Amino acid sequence: MLDSVKSLVLNASYEPLQFCSAKRAIIMVLTGRAEFIESDGYVVRSPNTTFKLPAVIRVLNIVKRVRRNGIAFSKKNILRRDDFTCQYCGMGGKFLTLDHILPKSKGGKSVWTNVVVACKPCNLKKADHTPSEKGMELNKTPSKPEFHWPFFQIPAGPRTHLDIWEKYLPKSIFNRASNN
Repeated sequence: MLDSVKSLVLNASYEPLQFCSAKRAIIMVLTGRAEFIESDGYVVRSPNTTFKLPAVIRVLNIVKRVRRNGIAFSKKNILRRDDFTCQYCGMGGKFLTLDHILPKSKGGKSVWTNVVVACKPCNLKKADHTPSEKGMELNKTPSKPEFHWPFFQIPAGPRTHLDIWEKYLPKSIFNRASNN
């Protein structure tokens, strides 16, 4: 349970940083790296003590965030951009990989416009070819996303956690989450 329930992590300035597991949040509070801000009443018991399960914690030292021109190229951000679905067949799930549209062996680069999410069966089918060589089509043309708050995704959790997080997160995030 402690790994599946999430806690919102705020910067020392109360700016939202990320979500972490409740287990990680408790460890951060107990080791003095963060302070407990808010809970919804859930508790965790050990043989010696009881802890309130943190819904929100705040790190005690400022985390400097690098502001880049756009969003970083990474597997996580490609998965987010493609909405965690295969760009060939539309399947979602756990077994997703990244695929180079123009394979690296044929000069393809690891850039936003050449990398998409693919399920393992589609990736194996395409192999070391281009989609057109295998009769496959992309669901949408890949592009570099613009940096904006919607990339900060709200994890599933108890309704009470969502109500608490709403106080600390920009409205645009909740508007996007309710549209999904």
